Amino acid sequence: MGRSDKPPSTRGEPTPPEPISEAALIARIGRALARAGLPVALDDDCAHLTDATALVTTDTLVESVHFDRALDSLEAIGAQAAVVNLSDLAASGGAAGWLVWSLCLPPSWTPPMVEALADGFATVAARHGARVVGGNLSRITGPAVIAVTAGGPLVGDRPLTRRGALPGDALYVTGPLGDAALGYVQADAETRAARHRWRPHLAEAAALVRWGHVHAAMDVSDGLLLDTARLCAVSGVGADINSTAVPVSALYRARLGDDRRLAISGGEDYVLLFAAPADLTPPTPAHRVGRCTAAPGLRVDGQPHAPRGHDHFAAGMSA
Repeated sequence: MGRSDKPPSTRGEPTPPEPISEAALIARIGRALARAGLPVALDDDCAHLTDATALVTTDTLVESVHFDRALDSLEAIGAQAAVVNLSDLAASGGAAGWLVWSLCLPPSWTPPMVEALADGFATVAARHGARVVGGNLSRITGPAVIAVTAGGPLVGDRPLTRRGALPGDALYVTGPLGDAALGYVQADAETRAARHRWRPHLAEAAALVRWGHVHAAMDVSDGLLLDTARLCAVSGVGADINSTAVPVSALYRARLGDDRRLAISGGEDYVLLFAAPADLTPPTPAHRVGRCTAAPGLRVDGQPHAPRGHDHFAAGMSA
């Protein structure tokens, strides 16, 4: 068949559905739970077990989606699997308790590879006082999958949630942003080392809980803009981010100067984002990066801005 410049006919073909976002997909899951008469609380980083004053969370890392063995060592990948979950506990005002992990591994993985992965996972767990209490192993024909469930006690009487930010609240983060994303876009030994300095901000979370003035909180895993938009959507407020106030490392500044675009949208930072009264000083080092507004929507430096960040389904699943 010869080449033709005429576009193919679409007569009689259905219009492709619009892509669905991760938040919209979670909302659909919530509606299914509600139809079955089950309690629905899918907005926060952890589930709060009210009869046990404990928190539980789960997260999954998939090869070629969340990690790339060409960029990250197996020890670093194992460490990230632990950090992701412990960071969710921190975001909800919890302490490290226990971890359970399940590994679905393709035949190409060897025992030394699994041991290296476990070394990274165990090192982070031990550093933060979490016990690894069990797990599961399975073969898989596709890419490797690391699924982790974590639990821990509340530091205070009730969890931190994404619900409760008020107009006029200041927005803070507990550490620099952008190094993880920089390790992807400018991958070399120096940026990868900086990328692997992930840690869950458990001590900062404990200090904020004891302070008692945090109105809403979450961790920054999918980018400051997207996660701020998520927190504000649950709280029923908007936000205005001051890009020049967003903290970055010396390495980030050396590579990208004053350009904060990667820092505000990159993700995998695992610092805490929280809203608190603007006239109070947080008890732990924190950087004020913006404010909550009565008007809905996200702004950056006063201008409307799309909540860019890492959304698993925005471009990959249709509604």
